[in-house]
Amino acid sequence: MIKISCPYDWVCGQEFTIDELSAHDQDFVISAAAKKMKLIFIDCPVCKVTFSYNPSSNVSTASEMINPDQKDKKGPVRKTLKEFNALLKKDKIVLLPAYLAYLKSAKFKAQLKVFKDQDAFELLSYDSMREVVNIDGRDYVNARQLKGFALSLSELEPENNRSQETGVSSAYGKDNYFFTLDELADSIVIGQSGTRLLFIDSRDQDTLFVFHPDGGDIEKTSLSLRNLMNLLNN
Repeated sequence: MIKISCPYDWVCGQEFTIDELSAHDQDFVISAAAKKMKLIFIDCPVCKVTFSYNPSSNVSTASEMINPDQKDKKGPVRKTLKEFNALLKKDKIVLLPAYLAYLKSAKFKAQLKVFKDQDAFELLSYDSMREVVNIDGRDYVNARQLKGFALSLSELEPENNRSQETGVSSAYGKDNYFFTLDELADSIVIGQSGTRLLFIDSRDQDTLFVFHPDGGDIEKTSLSLRNLMNLLNN
């Protein structure tokens, strides 16, 4: 019987069979393998941490924790301004010039309270936006994290539901404010609190939402980029 390895080898790294998974994950793996899906999320039955798994290749990838021994002690990897602008241009993404100017100004404030009684978000500086992060085995800059998460969510869908051009599923659902995954992928991340990502709605380039990577849910805020600019400049 195939053995699955927990990718968090610095805290667990145990091998286990499908029979050792929860009933839900057992059914999920069997169904995903039959549909030839390339990415699903399951929980290690030993350490109970979620990881991404490719049923077709039996490859497990860490998606919830970072190995502290592998952190870059020289500082984060960052795209150059030229590379960053080229990425945005390639994806046809535009960052509001007024907000871009604010990021580069002395007025920039890193903390933003989005929801009452919840931790504040750390707004990404212009340098932080260009830092490279790994999402399910692929590298993205911080500002474009949602492109990675959208692709991962799309891979949960059968291949015939995905765009041949982008590889991203066109459907996402009314429970997520009628975003398609393409629209989510085109949105720019401007802040983070824990795993939660604060982003600008690509559809109007103004409304701010929060994306929850652990479940793919989207939460609307009462803020827009324009009133955020007013708050930050006062």
